[in-house]
Amino acid sequence: MHIFNKVSNFIAAGLMVFFAIPKLIGVEKSVQGFEQFKSLVPLDPTFFRHFTGVVELVIAVLLLVYAIKRTKILGQLAYFLLLSTMLGGLTMEFFARPEPEMMLVVIAIILSALSIYKLKTLLRQSH
Repeated sequence: MHIFNKVSNFIAAGLMVFFAIPKLIGVEKSVQGFEQFKSLVPLDPTFFRHFTGVVELVIAVLLLVYAIKRTKILGQLAYFLLLSTMLGGLTMEFFARPEPEMMLVVIAIILSALSIYKLKTLLRQSH
């Protein structure tokens, strides 16, 4: 189980970087997606896209540091933020897009489930 825990931290961090970079560099598909979100989020789409990309990078860094240092509170923070971000992403996919991107939905569900598992494990270790 130790290998799964370490590998899953790195995979989750890698996925967050994978999602953050297109937002931060302004890949056209990402720009269009955030234009669709205007109906649900009353923020400038460019600001919201950059903000989301930065949050995803912060989560990736937290996950990497947690994978190396194994600090419980850092893991709890990282996985709470990851879960919150994935739930927000799922909300956007289903309520702001005309048609959800199923690949993004599946990845968000997997990362949400992983976050719940990690949070439960970390909370159990705290007691």
